[in-house]
Amino acid sequence: MNAPKIHLLEENVIGKISAGEVVEGPNSVIKELTENAIDAGASNIHIEIQDAGETLIRVADNGEGMTKEDAKLACLRHATSKLSTTDDLEKINTFGFRGEALASISAVSILEITSYNGLDETGVYLYLESGIIQKERPIARVRGTTIEIKNLFYNTPARKKFLKQKSTELSLIVKTIGHFILSNPDIDFKLSQNGKTLLRAEKNMTMKERISLVMGGEFADNMAEITIMEDNVKIAGYISKPGVTRKDRDSQIFFVNKRYVKNKFLGDALYGAYISLLERGRSPIALLFISIDPSDIDVNVHPMKLLVKFKKESRIRGIIINGIKKSFNEIKEFGMTGRRIESAADSKINSSTYQELEDTFKKDNPLYHEVQKEFQYTIIKNPKKYIHEPFGGNITSSPNAERDNKTLFEIGGCYIVEIKNNALTITDKHAAHERILYEYFTNAIKFGSSDMQSLLFPFRLDLSMQESILIEKLIPEFKTLGFIIEPFGKYSYMIQGVPAILKDRDIKAAVYDTLSDMKEKDLSKIDALDELAKLTACRSAIKANDPSTTDELEELLTSLNKCELPFTCPHGRPVSFDITINELEKRFHRK
Repeated sequence: MNAPKIHLLEENVIGKISAGEVVEGPNSVIKELTENAIDAGASNIHIEIQDAGETLIRVADNGEGMTKEDAKLACLRHATSKLSTTDDLEKINTFGFRGEALASISAVSILEITSYNGLDETGVYLYLESGIIQKERPIARVRGTTIEIKNLFYNTPARKKFLKQKSTELSLIVKTIGHFILSNPDIDFKLSQNGKTLLRAEKNMTMKERISLVMGGEFADNMAEITIMEDNVKIAGYISKPGVTRKDRDSQIFFVNKRYVKNKFLGDALYGAYISLLERGRSPIALLFISIDPSDIDVNVHPMKLLVKFKKESRIRGIIINGIKKSFNEIKEFGMTGRRIESAADSKINSSTYQELEDTFKKDNPLYHEVQKEFQYTIIKNPKKYIHEPFGGNITSSPNAERDNKTLFEIGGCYIVEIKNNALTITDKHAAHERILYEYFTNAIKFGSSDMQSLLFPFRLDLSMQESILIEKLIPEFKTLGFIIEPFGKYSYMIQGVPAILKDRDIKAAVYDTLSDMKEKDLSKIDALDELAKLTACRSAIKANDPSTTDELEELLTSLNKCELPFTCPHGRPVSFDITINELEKRFHRK
């Protein structure tokens, strides 16, 4: 008789498999432990890490603490104080409830717990390796709990290899703690790494101060508070002015019963409220808190509890869309003339106005020459205005082009049509400009220098903590491309200089969008400098429906023809294609 092929797994193997569902990396560990601290009624939570959480994670709170028996049970799988029966799943109002977080974490790390409930004679200390309690003893400590995780994934090297670059892991941790800061205004949070404080939100901070800390100062200054009540559903929070947008939905933050969620349909509903007010490819910014009866949602549909299933999605969608639309009319200061966060339109001025401002500055300010000396590079004077006049009419040909037996015009606000020598060439204006800029940047990288021009009126960037971590890492790469970016206070930076080729573009918008793109990249697996060059070229290039004169179109095509690889944009999209007389004759069945 053959031995059975199917057998029961050993407990330590089961623990490691279970950990794979809960513990994705340091960020998920911190999320689970912080949620436990909040559930314990803590008013002060300190998260300390080393090496982006790879070697140490310590979460200390002043919550209700645990008895020795509860501390030991908390380390077992499926042991929880949050529910007892299946009926309890229908009305969950705590963050944790499955009873598997500590067990899963301890299975892939060295874990230490100290806790005291303020009632027993002593507190308790537990030491676990691979999920097994190795040591326990009574200790003296204040009320609360401290959990230390050391050497995450030390016993699962295959998992450890998949950890992201430390800067990426740290960025994820900062983002997660930021969500807790926003949804728990009555809790004092502190995040520190290697002894240095990264984030600190005190209980006496206003909500605007917390938003500025987490989402950046510009959103905090360009938002409006809303409250929507309908059918026992409350939606409260902050939304951006219709003109204040980002390129993606990363700046849309939703909480359902104080739990951060990533439901796509909530973003779709928000977009539905703004749809008639947005530029193509832009998304509004929002921080919304949805309060709903726990029995009307299911939070048990995702290992990380990031998804929430609503029993009546269409009802919630309607409340969001109609409520926000109504808010547009009720909030007087909203207006419809808001600017995009990233827009530097207020700083883009024509040459005559620029000269008037500079002359006035010289005349009225005797310190002008001293200020000028502070700049390391030449100050821009009379910058050429990129757009001389809006493109009007359906088809307008260039007189110079006609003399060259060539007709040139633009259609659809995006495509350049060139007719020459019985051939038709159609060029994507954005892709062409993107290729030109990319090769400009690659030459700067190749030769180690870029034509840079300092700005008399620098741009200020107010960033979130997560964006600050990224830009600090990328400042040398930005400098290689020709950007001079310097710190200017906490989470703020000044763009002091720009590549000469971009002096007439919307620099602030380009940098914001480029940072947003780079946030999604694992810098350890890509050429960061080349990727930055590609993304900066894309975000700085002419956009669809940007008006251009025929002379500017002519100049663009001339520059494109000088490129080494004028056939595609840096991301591989075609730049242009030809339609010959032969192809036309085939189309019309003449051949």
